[in-house]
Amino acid sequence: MPLPPRLFPGDEELGKRDDDHKPGTKNTLGHVWRQRRLPHGPPRRSMKRAALVVLALVALFYFFKNMPTDLRNPRPRPYYGEPPGKSSAIAGSRRPPSVSEGATPSHGHEETAEMPQHDYNGPIKFYQLASSLHAFAKAKGPERINRNVLFAAASLKSASTLLPIACEMAIRERNDVHFAFMGRDDISMDMLKSINGVAKECKIIYHDARPDFSAESSDFRMEVSCSAGFNHINTFVHPQATFIDGSGEEDTFFLRGLMGRANALGRTVIEMPDNAEQNLMWVTLLDSASLSAWNKVSIDILVHAPPSSSGSLIRLLESLKRADLFSSVPPRLTIELPHDVEEPTRRYLEHFKWPPNLAHNAGNLLTLHRRIPQHGLTAEENSIRFLESFWPADPPSSHVLVLSPQAELSPLFFHYLKYTMLEYKYSASKVDAHQNLLGISLDLPSTYINDSTGFTPPSTNGPSGADITPFLWQTPNSNAALYFGDKWVELHDFVTHSLTSQHTLPTPTTLNGKLVSKTLPSWLEHILQLSRARGYWTLYPNLENLDALVTLHNDLYQLPEEYSEESDMGIPDLSADLTADPAHPLKHTEVPLVTKSLLSALPNSGNLPSMVEMPLLTWDGEKVNMTEMEERAANYSRIFRHEIGGCDISAVEKTRIGLTAGDLFCLNDKD
Repeated sequence: MPLPPRLFPGDEELGKRDDDHKPGTKNTLGHVWRQRRLPHGPPRRSMKRAALVVLALVALFYFFKNMPTDLRNPRPRPYYGEPPGKSSAIAGSRRPPSVSEGATPSHGHEETAEMPQHDYNGPIKFYQLASSLHAFAKAKGPERINRNVLFAAASLKSASTLLPIACEMAIRERNDVHFAFMGRDDISMDMLKSINGVAKECKIIYHDARPDFSAESSDFRMEVSCSAGFNHINTFVHPQATFIDGSGEEDTFFLRGLMGRANALGRTVIEMPDNAEQNLMWVTLLDSASLSAWNKVSIDILVHAPPSSSGSLIRLLESLKRADLFSSVPPRLTIELPHDVEEPTRRYLEHFKWPPNLAHNAGNLLTLHRRIPQHGLTAEENSIRFLESFWPADPPSSHVLVLSPQAELSPLFFHYLKYTMLEYKYSASKVDAHQNLLGISLDLPSTYINDSTGFTPPSTNGPSGADITPFLWQTPNSNAALYFGDKWVELHDFVTHSLTSQHTLPTPTTLNGKLVSKTLPSWLEHILQLSRARGYWTLYPNLENLDALVTLHNDLYQLPEEYSEESDMGIPDLSADLTADPAHPLKHTEVPLVTKSLLSALPNSGNLPSMVEMPLLTWDGEKVNMTEMEERAANYSRIFRHEIGGCDISAVEKTRIGLTAGDLFCLNDKD
C-alpha cells in the first residue's frame, strides 16, 4: 500500500526515516518527536473541529450584530391624561396589527403590545345594532313622546363612568333607560357589563352600535359611524335626553359625531362632568320630560345694588363665583348700579369676570346698568325700574333669579335651583299643579312678610313625628327667589294696569292697606297682590340639619332706597292673629350654608314630594288645601276688579287671555 504524500515536502526533518524518530518509540527521543510534531501538523479530526468552532463564532457574531429591533422593553401602563381624539390600542383585532413608531394610546383604553393601524375607511355596517332596535320597537312602538333616556359612550373609561348612573336611574323606574356602546374596543357587551358590576336588577336596554372593523377604522369612519348609529337609535327609540361623559375622557370622534347629529335632530344632550357620580346623582330622580328641558331653559340673575353697598355686593358676587354650575349653561348676570358708585365697587367690577370658569366657553355674560337720576327713587319708580331690568325672550323657558345684596349663596344653590325647576315646572307628572307655581325661593324666611312676626316652617306628621318638608306659600320672596318667565310677563302687565289705576281711580276702600314691610322692596307688594288674585304660590326649601342654600347678613343691611328717607318706619300688622311690634322688627337669622351633596341635604334622601303632598299656606300663614286656595283667590279677585281694576260690581267676569292680567281691569274698556 503506497504511503500518502507528505504534507510539507520541503521539510527534511519530517522526511527523515530514522527509527529513533518513529512515533511508536517509547524512548526519550520518541517523546521529543511527539512534542515537535504537534504544533506543526494537527490531525484531520482536530482541524475539522477547529473549523466548526470558527464557523460557530462567526455565526454568533453576525446574529448579535443583526439582532431584531422589534424586541423592546415592556411598555408602561396606559396614561389617561393624553388629549382626546388619538387612536386607541385594541387587543384581538380582526387583522394582524402593525407596530408603529411613536404611537400614543388613547386615554380611557388599555394599551397592549401591538397597535393596529386606524386607516380603514370602507362602507359602514352595523351587524349588532339592528336586532336590539327592532326588538325594542316591537315591544314599545315608535312613540315620539316617551320615557326613553339614552346613555352613550365610546371610551371604556367613559362607559364605566356612565353605567352606574344609568343603573341607578333604571332602578327608580321613572324612565326606560338605554345604553349604547359606539367605541373601537373589541369587547363583548356581557364583558362590559361584568367588569362594571352591572347587576340583573339594572333594567337597562343595551345597544351594540359599533361598526364592522371598528378596531381598524379611521377617526373619520368612527365619527361617521357614531353619527349614523345615533341616527338609527333616534329613529327607533326617540330618546328624550342623551347622557355622555363630559369629563374629558371621551374620544373626540365620538363627541363630534354624536353631538353634531343630535344638534341637527334637535335632541337634548347632557354632558356629565367629573365626579358626577358623587355630586350629580339627583339627575337619576328626574323623568324624561324634565331631562328633555335640560338645555332649553335659561336663567338670568338680577341684582339691584343700593347706594353705599360695596361690602355686601362684593360678598354676594364672591359667593356667586364659588357656585358649582356643573355642565349647565351659565346664567347671565345683570347688576343694576345706583348713580353714585363707590370706589371699591368700581375697582372690583373692573376685574370681575362672569362666568368665572372659562371652560364653559360662554363668553362674557355680565351686564352692568347705571342709573342716571341722582335723586332717590320713589316706590313707584323703583317698581318700574325693577321690572324693566328683565324681559324673557321665551316666557316658557326664560326665568329670572332675583338676589338681594344682603344674601350669600351656597355653592350648591344652582344644583337645587335646576333640580326643583326641572321637576316642578317641566315634569310630565306635574302638568296640572305647576300652573299656579309662581317661583322657587332659595331663602327660608325667619319672619312673615311684615318682617316683625316670627315664622316657623310647617312640617308633616310622619311615623316618627314631625318631618321636615318643603312647602308652598302664597307669600313671594325678595331675598333670593327664581320667578318663571310666563309669570313675569303677567306681572309686567299687572303692574302696568295697577299704576294706571293708581293715578286714575280713588283710593280703594278695602284693599288700601300696605301688607309688605318697608324693610322690603316696594315691588314685592305688586307680586303679593297678583299672587292673591290668581291663587299663585312660591316653593320654599326646608333642608336637614338647619343647613341653608342662602344666608342673609345683618351687618351691612340698609333699607330699600325708596324708603331710606322716610322717618316713619311703621311696619303694618298682618292681621289680628299676627301681632307685630314695629319698634322691634326681627333680624334675619344667619345660618350655615350647605356644602355637602344636595341629596344628603334634602329631606327624604332627595326625593321631591308632589305639590299636592306639600303643606300649602296662605299669605298670612293659614294652612289650606288647593281647593280652598282657589276659592280665596276668586273672592279676592272680585274685590280687586271692583276697587282697583275699575270694573262695575255687576259686570260679567272677563275671560283671561294668554299671559296678561287684563281680565282684572276694566279701565280701557269702551263700555
